[in-house]
Amino acid sequence: MKKYSNLFWIAVAFTGIFSIWSVLQPEGMTTTLWDWVYSYHTNFHWFTVLMPLIILTVCGVIAFSKYGNIKLGEKDAKPEFSTFSWMSMLFTAGIGVGLVNFGVAEPLSHYLNSPMGLAGGYDEVTAAKNALSSTLFIWGLPAWSIYTISGLVIGYFAYHKGAKFLPGTPIVEGFPDRRWAKPVGHVTNVVAAGAASLTMAASIGLGVFQVKNGVEAVTGIQLPGVGSSIVILLVMFAIYTLAAVLPVQKGMKVLGDINVYVAIALLVFVFIVGNTGFFMGTIMSTLKSTVFDIIPWSFESFSYLDKTWFFDWSNTTFIWWVSWTPFLGIFIARISKGRTIRQIILSSILVPTMFLVVWFSVFGGFGLYDAIIGDGSIVNYVANNPNDVYLSFIMVLQSLPWFPVLGTLFVILIVVFLATSATSAVISLGILTSDGVENPSPLRIFIWSVITTMVAFSNVFTGTLSGVRAVAVVIGIPYMLFLFIAVAGMIRQMRKDVKEGKV
Repeated sequence: MKKYSNLFWIAVAFTGIFSIWSVLQPEGMTTTLWDWVYSYHTNFHWFTVLMPLIILTVCGVIAFSKYGNIKLGEKDAKPEFSTFSWMSMLFTAGIGVGLVNFGVAEPLSHYLNSPMGLAGGYDEVTAAKNALSSTLFIWGLPAWSIYTISGLVIGYFAYHKGAKFLPGTPIVEGFPDRRWAKPVGHVTNVVAAGAASLTMAASIGLGVFQVKNGVEAVTGIQLPGVGSSIVILLVMFAIYTLAAVLPVQKGMKVLGDINVYVAIALLVFVFIVGNTGFFMGTIMSTLKSTVFDIIPWSFESFSYLDKTWFFDWSNTTFIWWVSWTPFLGIFIARISKGRTIRQIILSSILVPTMFLVVWFSVFGGFGLYDAIIGDGSIVNYVANNPNDVYLSFIMVLQSLPWFPVLGTLFVILIVVFLATSATSAVISLGILTSDGVENPSPLRIFIWSVITTMVAFSNVFTGTLSGVRAVAVVIGIPYMLFLFIAVAGMIRQMRKDVKEGKV
């Protein structure tokens, strides 16, 4: 009996080539890959910024059509997890450590550098509103529609056709009469494995530095050198590996629940202790722009302006979201059995977006308020440290009472957020490289946890995270095409199944 599928070895080789390149020639690799990315941006930026709106529209049409009543699984199938735990796992796996890394930094960066911010000649108040509007355009409805559709296309074929939990399955099964479907599906699976492992490795590396910053801020003890970073990495490795090899009900579910409780506790405290009236006004304003500005933002490519900000934020981040979909799609499909397509689409797009509106309005709003009304220390730090803006979140907490408690919660939040994302990634990699089985062996999951951590280790040691991020973005570019083909395959199959009375 074959112990490891060919896909496993191909995926390991694919991941290894890029990770070794990133360590041996970090500058050359980074420059080369980002040159490729910006070459793509120059010619296809209009498509990248419009792509999420197209997917959101498709999600909306499917949800409110006759297909929305289709349940993933048998008609009498029951959800495996409670709605709260299901939403917690969806949210924490999809957002990851970025919620803390960019909760303050991103709105302030847009406020300073966006063509719709101070750099574009706007006054402070308008620049602040535009900063939150652009942040939620990037993180809100568009991002979650991308994640949601990636889970649906896999889940539909897995639970209705008995197909494998593989990103390429919707292409192969959706176009059985097309000669190109099988090779394209196989390439999709290989690219998906590489994207999942390398994207997650970059996030783990970034999370290590955030945990280190948090521990230093809370304890006042400096942790110089890479030794402390490696210790933090090993602790996180132990947490997410244990969670991954345990059954989902005991591992990922527990981490997801903890994450949401800690995040809500931190958010509520800052909301109450801070300027509550300002926060409420900001939430309402940001909610309005999140809903009504999505179409104007989707058609804005700043044709007559310098595109540096546009390329670095909207375009690159949307592709980054796509690079997360290979493992998120598998994971979302794995935990969504027993729920209708309408429920999955509405819940997994609207609920996280609403939470993010509040999150960015409170933490990002705090930083913007400090920039306009306060002493400007937080925004000045972001302006003077463009490559290390992540300390801005800690600076917000330091300006509030009970920082030792808040700082401790911050460290816990970073660790658990990162652990949930890593757990979902290695579970998905285990499924992907076990020929798409629903429950891969703990050994296969453990192997991918080790591989991903080794890539993160090499990049933490050499400080070459930009190179791994570049790989993930480059991989995400062709994966957009694969995702659209997969969506077309699902719609094609659903129409056929409904017509024949199979669902």
